[in-house]
Amino acid sequence: MKKHEAVEQMDRMGEQINGLHASAWNTALHPTEFGWAKSLFSAATIPVLSFASIGHMVGSAVVRQTSPEIIEKVTEFPGEGGKKP
Repeated sequence: MKKHEAVEQMDRMGEQINGLHASAWNTALHPTEFGWAKSLFSAATIPVLSFASIGHMVGSAVVRQTSPEIIEKVTEFPGEGGKKP
């Protein structure tokens, strides 16, 4: 995997986490619209999504600061030899 691909993948994951986080807050704060059960479940997922967001920020920082050679080396499966099909 090339570094730019890893950065793009991290960006997409961040957007997904942020979208889920916003949706959870919206559902949790509007129980009359979504129902109390869904609102309570959403409120319970907010800490998990917050933790995922922090993990993503750390991972994204690591990927952005890692050299392209290292990223290619650690994402290459053994025995591939860097060859693409």
